[in-house]
Amino acid sequence: MRPAEATWIANQLAALGREQISPLVNIGSQTREFRVKRQPHIEREIFAPLQARAVEVIHTDLKPDDGVDIAGDLFDPSVQAALQARKPKAALTSNLLEHVREPGALARAIGDLVAPGGVLLVTVPRSYPYHADPIDTGFRPSPAELAALFPDYELVHGEVIEDETYAHELFGHGLAGLKKGARGLLAAVRRRGEIARAYRDRLRWLWKPFTTTAVVLRKRLQ
Repeated sequence: MRPAEATWIANQLAALGREQISPLVNIGSQTREFRVKRQPHIEREIFAPLQARAVEVIHTDLKPDDGVDIAGDLFDPSVQAALQARKPKAALTSNLLEHVREPGALARAIGDLVAPGGVLLVTVPRSYPYHADPIDTGFRPSPAELAALFPDYELVHGEVIEDETYAHELFGHGLAGLKKGARGLLAAVRRRGEIARAYRDRLRWLWKPFTTTAVVLRKRLQ
């Protein structure tokens, strides 16, 4: 998740009352270590403020790990049932749909979790390098195209969020940024396969910003 993306999500959630978003399911949550240490802006911008507001958050991901409350495939009926039993009023999924071959099917599974009148926040890269996890299909929709995957929902708000360039990521964060950038460039030169391809592709964003498509959706009343 990009820092500007985390700030956007935080602002959208802050505009909604606790009773509108609690419980909230974080789909494709990654681990606690990822959210707190590898990408600390996720915890700082999104989940710490939610905790301060006493919003119940249910983290779900494919594999069990520290910080994952419900683990398993979202297409598994037992996982769906376990999540629906928590009666979520809102759901968040970030940078997940570009990693599946059938984003429409996953969108339906995500949409089923929230009751009518509930809120769904979805983000997907718009202008962004190749990044396999384990695949990257190149799905880079506009806000309207992303919202169209959720026919049971109406679009409340959608925009394309602009973040920093790769050059700023390399040189704008002090010594830590330089070290990270150097490791990435060495990987691109020395290694083969997906990691090398991902770092080489980032060079195309050296002077142009990364961008993210983001939407807030509300499930239509039946």
